[in-house]
Order: sequence, then structure tokens, then C-alpha cells
Amino acid sequence: MLQININTQPIRLDYNIQNAKLNLQSTRPQVQMETTPPTLEIRQPRGELTIDQTPFRYSIGLKNMADFSRDNAELGRQTAMDTIARIVGEGNQMARFENGSNAIGNIAFSASLTAVPEITFAPLAAPRINYQANPAQINASAGNVNVSIQPGKVEGDYQPGILDIKVIQYPSIEISTVDVKV
Repeated sequence: MLQININTQPIRLDYNIQNAKLNLQSTRPQVQMETTPPTLEIRQPRGELTIDQTPFRYSIGLKNMADFSRDNAELGRQTAMDTIARIVGEGNQMARFENGSNAIGNIAFSASLTAVPEITFAPLAAPRINYQANPAQINASAGNVNVSIQPGKVEGDYQPGILDIKVIQYPSIEISTVDVKV
């Protein structure tokens, strides 16, 4: 009987492997911000208050110099006219001596009589009050934001991997027959 012998020899490989390398160097991005704040200035000038007490003072008899002088001149003129009228009246009364009355006694008697002062109720005039408001002065300026951006950089060094395969032993098949006697 024939017997078949099969001998196989597998392939043997030698691998030389170098991994790929990637070296990365990066610089950080930079952001620079410069801000100018907004400003608001509000200025309120003072208002003007005017109080004119002339009507009030006139109502209680206090006047300025021009009006006081004018009123006194008018009063003096009126007093002079009244005095002239009184003296003329007394002269006329003395001229009528023929009627037999005591003219000098009557004139003296009427001069001694004084008139009762009159009380007059009069309203007091209010002073003139005027207020002039001045508007507020507003000055506003907008703020600024200045942005300066420096982008980051990425520098890379790539070295590809290496795969080196060497065959140390090639495969082989050896087939042989043997005659075996049984």
C-alpha cells in the first residue's frame, strides 16, 4: 500500500514596523480688547427767580423815588390849591363884616376842628413772582470697543510610518509517497 506524506513549511515573515509620527506645535490665539467707556454729562443751570414787590409796596404806600417825588409834587400842588381856596374863603368871610358875625371867631373855631381820620380797608397787592427755568444741558458720547485678534498657529511635522516585510522562510509543500507493506 502506498502512503502519501505531505510536509508543509509555512511562510515566516519578519516585520519591521515604525509608527507614523505627528508632532504638532501650536501657538495660542490672542484677543486684545480696548474699551472706552461711554460718558454722560448732565449740567443743570440754575433757574432765575424774579420777585417784583413794587405792586405790594405801592399798596402799603411805599414807592420808589421817582413815583414818590411825583406823588409828593402832586400832593404839594393840591395842598397849595386847597390852601389858596381856604384863604380865599376866609378872606371872603372877613369881607362880609357888614352882616355882623364874628368872622375871626368862626375862622378860629373851624381851624380848631380836625377831621377824624378815615380808615380805609384796601386789599394788598401781591408781588409779581416770575421763575424762568433753564433747560438741562445733556452731553452724551458713545463708548468704543476695539478688538484686535491674532489667530493661533498650528505647525505640524508628519513622518509617515514604515512597514518593512522580509520573508525569512518561504512556504513549501513536500509531497512524498512511501510504500508500506502490511
